[in-house]
Amino acid sequence: MKKLLVALMMALGFARSVEAEPVTQMMDPNDILFSIPTIAKDLPLLDPLGEPPATDACVLHEDDWAQAEFLPKAMVPEIRRMLSELKAFDAQNRDGPGWRNMYVREFNRAPLIIGKTALEHLQSILGTRAGSAPLLTSVAGVGRVRGGFTIAIGRNVHLYGYAEEGGIPVIAASLGSNPDHQALTDVFAKLNASDGLVLVDWRQQMLLVSVADDGRIGIWRP
Repeated sequence: MKKLLVALMMALGFARSVEAEPVTQMMDPNDILFSIPTIAKDLPLLDPLGEPPATDACVLHEDDWAQAEFLPKAMVPEIRRMLSELKAFDAQNRDGPGWRNMYVREFNRAPLIIGKTALEHLQSILGTRAGSAPLLTSVAGVGRVRGGFTIAIGRNVHLYGYAEEGGIPVIAASLGSNPDHQALTDVFAKLNASDGLVLVDWRQQMLLVSVADDGRIGIWRP
């Protein structure tokens, strides 16, 4: 899961032209940095691909899982605690372009939307249909998220998650290049009003808590 940063490789002189002869470089494992400060511990179950994925499939690396996610409003105190811990952890472990360690997020998940018709409810609130399961890549390979779904909500923005017998425990957002941030804000407003969900961006250390009558978003940062 540790990924050597391109910037670090350049700084240490590991980068070379395509034409150059391969050279084995040795380095202290302690010099290998993490490329992100935090990851989720609870990765989803995966099913084998079975067939080639569609060209427009939502593909995530395991490190990106639930980096921007919806959670119940009842969890706000716990989220604030974790964001405060993450901020301190970030400052203590930042090393140039990377981090010496990672803050691993772990908490008990409960359904964000309860019941066998949770996905139908989510589709109704958003006014759109869910697509196929996202793909998750790791050092072990690629798999489809079991019970997974994706929902395109704007330019280069997808919601993704998975449904179980008791409901939907994960609803998260994937943002590509030049994403439509307003589309995600609109979805937050809808899910905050319909199901009391908040939106936390772990990388940006930011929590969207509420929507005022005049449309202003209540934001908390540690």
